This record gives sequence, structure tokens and C-alpha cells, in this order.
Amino acid sequence: MNTSTNINHNHATPRLWHRTAGFIGVITLLGLVLGACSSSNSPTTQATTSAETATVNDSAAVEVVSSAAGSSEATATTDAAAGNTAATGGVVLPVPSNPIVSTATAKTLTIESVLVENNVDAANKATSDHLEIALRNTATTDATSVEVFYTLTDPTAGATENYYTKLPADFTVPAGGMRVLHFDDSSQTDHFPVNKFSLYYTSKNALDVSVAVSAKDAAVQTFTVSKDAGGAEAAD
Repeated sequence: MNTSTNINHNHATPRLWHRTAGFIGVITLLGLVLGACSSSNSPTTQATTSAETATVNDSAAVEVVSSAAGSSEATATTDAAAGNTAATGGVVLPVPSNPIVSTATAKTLTIESVLVENNVDAANKATSDHLEIALRNTATTDATSVEVFYTLTDPTAGATENYYTKLPADFTVPAGGMRVLHFDDSSQTDHFPVNKFSLYYTSKNALDVSVAVSAKDAAVQTFTVSKDAGGAEAAD
């Protein structure tokens, strides 16, 4: 009896141990699997987050570049609409229309003459063809805030270009005196920039040139002249 009891007791003990060990092994294995899954998911989550962050940053960068491009484009458009400020010596671009706004009625500033060819210098020596405008101020004060708008029309080609120049703030036409403006891209005094690719320099057809000049407290003055066919001529 004792032998039988001892045998049964000894067999029960190994079976319980095996079951416990197996249960612990399953738990341990499950823990390892979960740990591996967690480790595997972490880089993916980080990579996804990084990718999303990169996408957001890229989008922001595109918006900044677009804004900058838009800003540059708006500035270029504004500059073209405002025309050339003679003091800057910048590129002269055509403008869509006459930007001069004036309600003055006093005819104190007059256009004495406009030349577009057969120009001569101060020594009465022939010089290259260019737009030349002679202004007279009959007021008792200097004429300031002078603006010039001119239109080049090629009737043969059916083409028209407008140009506008706001002269420097220190430019004045003296009271009771005259001053002559030259648009020929020269660095001399009273000589101002032009568009070397305008109809004036590229067209071989006859041109009509219309000029409008404005100054503070003076009525806007206009003048029209024709330029013969053949293009601008350089001095011999």
C-alpha cells in the first residue's frame, strides 16, 4: 500500500511542475512577443510622425516660397504701374495708362518744344536722336514734383507704348526760367533713363509721340510730335 501511494505521489508532482513551467513559459513568450511588437511599432510611429512633420514643413516652405514669389511679382507689377523713378536709374518699363492725377488749373508750366530727332547738344553739335522736352515756368515760385508721361505710337504696326517718369524731388524748373529734359539714358545732368527696347529704338516706321507734363499747382500740359521713319539715328 505504501509503495503504491508513494508511486502515485511521485507521478503527480512532476505533472504539476510541468504544467506550471509550461504556463510560465507561455507568459514569458507572450511578453517577448508583445515587447518585440512594441519595439517594432515604435520606429514606425516615429517614422510616420517624422514624415508627417516633414510634409507639414515642406508645405510651409512651399507657402513661404509662393508668398515670396507673389510678393516679388506684386512688387514688379507695382513698379511697372508706377513707372520709372528717375532718381533710381532703374529699368524703364511700359505702363498701362497715364498715372498722373492733377486738378490744378494754373497754366504756369508750359511745354516750349518737343524734339524726337535732329537733336543738338549745348554746343549746337548734332547728337543722337532722343526725346527732348523744353519746359518753361512762368510762376513766381519754382515748379516742383515734375512728372512726365509719354506715348509712342506706331500706326503702321498698330502698336502703342506708354512710359512714365517721376523726376527726383530736388528737380525744379526755376521761377520765370526754363529747363530742358532729355530721355536718352545718359548720365549727364537733366538726362534720364529710357527703355532701349521701346518702339522708339526698335521700330523703323514713322511714330507719333505724345507728351504730358505735370508739376505741383500747375495744370497738366500736353504736346504731340511726329518722328520720321527710319528709326533712331546715332550722332555721326
